[in-house]
Amino acid sequence: MTLHIIKSAKADALLNVAELASPEDQVLLVEDGCYLYTLAQQKFIELNSPVQALTDHMKARGLNEKANALGIELISFKQWVLLTHLHPQATSW
Repeated sequence: MTLHIIKSAKADALLNVAELASPEDQVLLVEDGCYLYTLAQQKFIELNSPVQALTDHMKARGLNEKANALGIELISFKQWVLLTHLHPQATSW
C-alpha cells in the first residue's frame, strides 16, 4: 500500500507509476501534477485505483470542475495527512 504523490507535470512520471502501482496503492495529484488529471484517470481506472487531487492545487489551476466531471476526488490538506497515516510508504514523483 503505497501513496504515490505526483508533483510533476511530466507524463512519463505518471506512466511509471501506472506500471508499478498495485490496486491497493493510492495516487494523489499535487502541484503541477494536477495537470495530468485526465491521463491519471485513464490509467488508474484500469487498476481500480482511485485518483485524488488537492482541492487548493486544482482550484489554483482552474481544474476543479473538469476533474470532478472525470471522477477525480478532491481532498483537503487534512485529508492528505490522513492518507499518509493509512499508507506505510509514500513516494513523490
